[in-house]
Amino acid sequence: MTKPNWNTIRDLFPAAKEFVYLATAGAPPISIPASRAGIRYYEEMASQGDLPWDRWLAEVETIRGKTANFIGANPEEIAFTFSSSHGMNLVAQMFGTKGEILTLADEFPSSTLPWLQQRSTMRFIESDPAGLLPMRKIERAISAETRVIVTSSVQYKTGFYQDLIALGQLCHDRHILLVVDASQSIGAIPLNVHDARIDALVFSGYKWTMAGYGIAVIYLAKQHIQSDRFPIAGWLSARQPELLINNELDLKNTAAAFEVGCPNFAGIFSLGAALDLLVKIGPSHIEARIHELTDYLHDALHNRNFEIASPSDRCDRAGITIVVVQNPEEVVKALTQRNILTAARGRGVRVSLHIFNTFEDVDRFVEALEEIEKPEVAR
Repeated sequence: MTKPNWNTIRDLFPAAKEFVYLATAGAPPISIPASRAGIRYYEEMASQGDLPWDRWLAEVETIRGKTANFIGANPEEIAFTFSSSHGMNLVAQMFGTKGEILTLADEFPSSTLPWLQQRSTMRFIESDPAGLLPMRKIERAISAETRVIVTSSVQYKTGFYQDLIALGQLCHDRHILLVVDASQSIGAIPLNVHDARIDALVFSGYKWTMAGYGIAVIYLAKQHIQSDRFPIAGWLSARQPELLINNELDLKNTAAAFEVGCPNFAGIFSLGAALDLLVKIGPSHIEARIHELTDYLHDALHNRNFEIASPSDRCDRAGITIVVVQNPEEVVKALTQRNILTAARGRGVRVSLHIFNTFEDVDRFVEALEEIEKPEVAR
């Protein structure tokens, strides 16, 4: 595969020219192709109403296939929804009524609250001071009652990257279900859900895939797809929705049974275009670029004696770095005034680098941070 021209790719993201955009872990800008895909739907709806309905549905199925290929799944294991939070709720309704749920203390609330809502018994594993969670610690935390392990692929406030292959094997050996929120890694780090033996996975389209708000994906492994187990239903969940049968429950035997009503065509089309771009660049090239930029950031911060509260080894991190500062909220505000976009998380400023970023972006951030924090308070 040809090495990408990162400057050409950057040109596809107008916001990257207006800002030093270091907030992909929150929500990055979308590319011109992704925005045009959504706009195309609205233009067609404005000029033709829903005359293209059948063509739109066919395009949804094409994008379902692209999404499946991107994560190593089968199309029948993929469902579209409007947020990963909603997706996790649906998974919790399917899996969370019996046994103990094991999860991480650093998890984003949307990974844990759906299980608590199901009145599931939950235990939280604390990471070590460096934000790491060694596999042996997870293994020790497993009890005879553990039925599900819920984890993010990358932790949002530390940047810790979970070894999903090792965790999936552990869960398989212990007959435990593995549920993953991969919002902070899909689009940044390649993943094959079958190789990782993941039972269910959700991810947001508006983070590292750069598809915008309002679209998310659910992966449900085929062994869990049973039409009588889906917790919700609607007319499009039916095996033959065009028949409009209202007195008999005959649901699809695919993950698409989660899709109870009319699709978010614009969001799905934007996701399709966003995935096309990622595939064209190459997931391995993207991962290498993110590591290259993050290595450069870590070196620059170390050279100025800033403390990093994120894993240092590549195998333990993706694209998120937490830089310790005295007052994160105030520092983020000061950076924003300089058109440098970051986020406050925990003890520091969260920086997340993606394909539209450059070494110059990193230089501007570090120089501004040093001005704001002052050398005497840098660590």
